[in-house]
Amino acid sequence: MLPLKRFFLLWLSTALTLWIVDGLLDGLSVSGPESLLLASLVLAVFSLTLKPLLLLIALPLTLFSFGLALPLLNGLVLLGVAKMVPGFQIAGFWMGVLCALAISLVGALVSIATGQVRVWGRVGRFDHRVIDGEFKEKKSDQDQLPR
Repeated sequence: MLPLKRFFLLWLSTALTLWIVDGLLDGLSVSGPESLLLASLVLAVFSLTLKPLLLLIALPLTLFSFGLALPLLNGLVLLGVAKMVPGFQIAGFWMGVLCALAISLVGALVSIATGQVRVWGRVGRFDHRVIDGEFKEKKSDQDQLPR
């Protein structure tokens, strides 16, 4: 997929996710469509640029806490976006962490629904009654064209 098209889809899916989470949680407040689009744009840019760097810096803490530091880091990033974007407010740190968890969950569902991530599932019973699932990312349109 073209990088600009992929970024545009990320921006729109982030906007849709923020709009859904705004309706679900009272601690997240978006004053209008301009604030929603600007907050989703800042979040999309942060997801592509700042988040990988923050994950690398916080890797020792993440490993030490068995991954429990990641929602805290996402909540801090979300609070930073709320400070930068007028009309986008979060009620506090723990509400930021809860909103980050909700955004992650709803964002995954929106990505599946919009076709950004394709889910292939296979559920079967084995010796120990283990459920097995397989997930693959959808190939881009460029990869499927005949050469």
